Amino acid sequence: MTRRLMFTIAILALLTGCVERRFRVESNPPGAYLYINNTPYGPTPVDVPFLFYGDYDVTLVKEGYETKKVKEPVPPPWYQYPVVDFFAETLYPRQLTDIRPLFYELEPVCQPNLDQLKSEGEELRRRGAGLPPPRYPDQKRDQPTDGSAPPPKKAVLPPPRETPDTLPPDDPQ
Repeated sequence: MTRRLMFTIAILALLTGCVERRFRVESNPPGAYLYINNTPYGPTPVDVPFLFYGDYDVTLVKEGYETKKVKEPVPPPWYQYPVVDFFAETLYPRQLTDIRPLFYELEPVCQPNLDQLKSEGEELRRRGAGLPPPRYPDQKRDQPTDGSAPPPKKAVLPPPRETPDTLPPDDPQ
């Protein structure tokens, strides 16, 4: 009887299931370097295993394109809620696979129009030349605006006190 029970428990232990969790990250254009929570994973497309559900910081970097930073929420599926997850991960005899596809579109870097940028800079320089010079020091800035007393002047420290080891020795007469 006990042999049969031990054999049944051993068979059940071998048939326990597990849950595989992973991201499938793709980008357009492909080849962007992927970081999840500041951990590098390589160029897209890439499969990345994950252990917990929650928010992930996803960063994609590719030369010639703007860096894309996204906070990606990953909610748990129904079989990963408390109590149900015990049965899904230990008693269900098959493997559960949770694959989250993530797709990101990268924007090309905007190249500034250098002629327009130069003309805007010259316009600002021309407008700034017509301004009066600044007045230093600004006397109004040092005055309180609520009508209270002026700010206190710098405190002058008193001279150091004499201590017994700095006093001159007594003259015995």
